[in-house]
Order: sequence, then structure tokens, then C-alpha cells
Amino acid sequence: MKKILQSLFGIALFTTLLVNCGGGGDPIIKEAKDGIQSQNYMAAIATLDSAIAQDPSNAIAHYYKGLAYAEMATNNSNVSARKDPYGKMRENLLTAQKLYAEQGIQSVESVEAELLIDRKWGLEHNAAVQYATGDSAAPQVANPLDVAVDHLENAIIINPDSLLSYDVLAEVHRLNNNIPKAVETMEMIVERKETPDAYDYDRLGGFYLLNEDYDNATRVLEEAAEMYPDSVSIYQKLADAYMNSGQSDESIRVLETLISNDPQNPQYHLVLGTQIYIIASDINEEIEPLYAQAYDLEKDIERLRGNDKAQAQQRLDELNKNISALEMRSSELTDQASEELTLVTELLPDDARAYNILGILNQNRASLLFEKRTNTVDNDKAAEIYEEAKSYLTEAMVSYEKAAEIEPDNTGYWESLFRVYTALGMNEKAEEAMKKAGM
Repeated sequence: MKKILQSLFGIALFTTLLVNCGGGGDPIIKEAKDGIQSQNYMAAIATLDSAIAQDPSNAIAHYYKGLAYAEMATNNSNVSARKDPYGKMRENLLTAQKLYAEQGIQSVESVEAELLIDRKWGLEHNAAVQYATGDSAAPQVANPLDVAVDHLENAIIINPDSLLSYDVLAEVHRLNNNIPKAVETMEMIVERKETPDAYDYDRLGGFYLLNEDYDNATRVLEEAAEMYPDSVSIYQKLADAYMNSGQSDESIRVLETLISNDPQNPQYHLVLGTQIYIIASDINEEIEPLYAQAYDLEKDIERLRGNDKAQAQQRLDELNKNISALEMRSSELTDQASEELTLVTELLPDDARAYNILGILNQNRASLLFEKRTNTVDNDKAAEIYEEAKSYLTEAMVSYEKAAEIEPDNTGYWESLFRVYTALGMNEKAEEAMKKAGM
């Protein structure tokens, strides 16, 4: 058996040497190799084209033609101009590989035809990563992310099957604020993978949200939620997609599903409370201008007579009915958001975020009431509204103070406190908060 193996090895070695010697002795190939070494690439390619024209099955000619294009691309300082030669490199090297396999030839060139694609891919991909991450090894340029994109596009031309380069390219586009391109690249990844994982869908959905394409975000994230029901991030993004597409009830339903699976998870309650608060804030923005309209109508009614007065009164009644309905809905949602956020403070007593959002929630409640008071004709009623607004402002103060106690270096919390203290007439505390806020 040992003799047989030695014999086979000898034959294989002889064949390899024979092919190598044959390639090395071909004057056309030698001329082409000299052209590549002297960087006279077009002359080398012209020589190899003539050899291929004479014999299209000339594998070694295709290999060196691919090598010529590879060196032409690599030695071009204009990274974005490498695409065409890299494409021709790949085409010729794949042809060489096919011909070597069909002809049963094993040689240095036959092995290099396979390895060269991987080496050039690695060269471009790794250069992109250096530029994208700010690696000091990368040359300093004005727009490193643009250069990273060029290197990655080259890498993908060299090896279009490399999903790793697509992954990095999508992220670089995001970092470069080219969200449409990030979406396009991520779509390619999901399409090319036989079974995209939760992270793929999560990223694609996130890019759709950044691109304000809420319909596609909803479509992709709904599909992802069915496939990966344990992915919290997918559910959170789906809730955002529903929210931004005006489906607030669906948004809340999704978040409540998360909570039902893990009731003691404070993060879920924080997200739900925040989401409900955002819905209530949108309603408040809808209510505010209606107060001014009602005020103007009340003033008109005072001076109108007869049918004009009756019509104005009817419009005022309808407007007040609409305002009351919106106020009730806003109050219900705000109470629900407050309950969720209060639960977060119980589960995580040192979580400043929940206290801060509670402060914002109550401050906005007060702000809406101040707006209502300003547009109230009845002075007694206006005084009642003012006192109610102050009570919410006091609640906001307590929450902001707790947030600032937990994170005393957060200037945003102190700025909020400055505004609340000022509104409440607490001038000394307002001055102190202003200093801590760096205002």
C-alpha cells in the first residue's frame, strides 16, 4: 500500500511539474507575465487575448488575464474605479477554474485561480472595515465612510456570495445616513438567505422605520414576529411601526403581548408606558387649538343676536363635545401610561428614565390645562383649572427631582426642574437648578 501511495504521489508531482514547465515555457505567457510585473497591464491583456483567440480553452491564459486585471485594480489608487477590472478579474479566474477542472490540470496557477479571488476579497473587505471603524492603520481621508462603501462594493463584485460584506455595507450605509441604500442592501441579505434570522428581520425593519416606510416596516416585522415570537426587539419595532402608521391600538396590543409573557419585566412596562404617553401627547396637540376656537366662539356669542347667535352656539356645543371626548381619551391614556411607569419605578427604584418620563407626562398635563385656562372666559372656572394644573406641575417636580437624585450629572433633568420651579414661583430653587443645568 505504501508503495502504491508513493507511486501515485510521484505521478501527481510529475504531472504538476510538467504543466508548470509547459506554462513557464510558453513565450506568450512569459510575455504576459513580464507585462504584469512591469505594470503594463493593457499590453499583457492584449497578449493574452490573442492567445485566447487562438485557443479559447487555454486555462493558463485566462488565469493570467484575471491576474492582470486583479493587479490593475489593486494598484489603482482610485478605489471606486476598481469595480470594472475586478469584475473582469472574477470572470477570467472563474473561466480558468472551469477549464482547469474540465481538463484535469493541477498546477500552481490552477490553485491560485481559486485563492486569488479570496485574497482580493479579503483585501477590499478588511480595508472597508478599517475605514468604517476609524482604524488608525487606514489612511486619513475626508470621508472615510464613503471610502468604506467603495471598498465593500469592490468586495461584493469580487465575491457576490459574501453575505458578510453585504452585512457590513448595510451598516456603513446606516452610519453614513444613506438609509435608502441601507434598506436596499438589507433587502438583498434577507432575499439571499435561505432562512433569515431574527437579527436580519430586526435590522431590515429598523431600516424601514428610519426611512419612514412604515407599511414595509409593518409587513416585515409582522412576519418576523410570527417566526421569532421571543424577539423583544422585533415586537418593540413592530409597535413603533403601528404607532407611526396611525394604528395606536395595534401598537398597544403588541406591547401588552410582551408584558403578558413576562409581567415582571420592567423594560416592557417602560416601553408600553412611553408608547401610551406618546399617543396621549398626540391627542393633546389635537386638543390645544380647539381651546382657542372655543374661546373665540364664546366671545362671538356675546355680541351676536338671533339666528347667528343660535348657529354659533350650536357650533360651540359641537366643538365642546369633541373637546370633551378627546380630553377623556387623553386622560385615560395618560392614567394608563402613569400606571405603567409607576410600576417601573417599583420594579427598578433606581431607574431615572421612568421618573423622567413621569415628569414629562405630568408637565404636559399641566401645560394642556394652562392652555385651557388661558382660553376660558369664566374666571372662576379658570381659577379651578389653574389649581389643577399646579397640582400636576408639582407631581412633575417630584418625579424630576427623583430622576436628578439618581443621576445628578444629567443636565437635562435639571433643566426640566428649572422650568417647573419657575412656573411654580420657586425662584431660589429655579436659580440653583439653572446652575446645575449649565444654562
